[in-house]
Amino acid sequence: MHKVSKQTIKATQKHAQKAIEHSKEIQELGKSLETDDQIDPEQKERIEAYGKTMHEHAQKFQDLAHRLIEDPSTDVYSEAVEEHTKVNQAHIEAIKELQKIEPPA
Repeated sequence: MHKVSKQTIKATQKHAQKAIEHSKEIQELGKSLETDDQIDPEQKERIEAYGKTMHEHAQKFQDLAHRLIEDPSTDVYSEAVEEHTKVNQAHIEAIKELQKIEPPA
């Protein structure tokens, strides 16, 4: 069975931590929009929900990244990559929602 290198494990852990931080930023952004009356309330909720989804997958990503220390198998690494992909997909959807917001005239 192939093992993941220590360098890859460290990089995975670093990416997982960044994903956690970024997910929190998106959630906070969604919450900060709640006071803006010019933005559709459903749109605000979607942005915040994407942030929460990002956070859930980022947390799983981080858990798997830490698990790699004990089990540096390619199976665990593949699971971590899948969670990272899900974080990125939710981030893309959040950005799409943000792009729909019309700038003030």
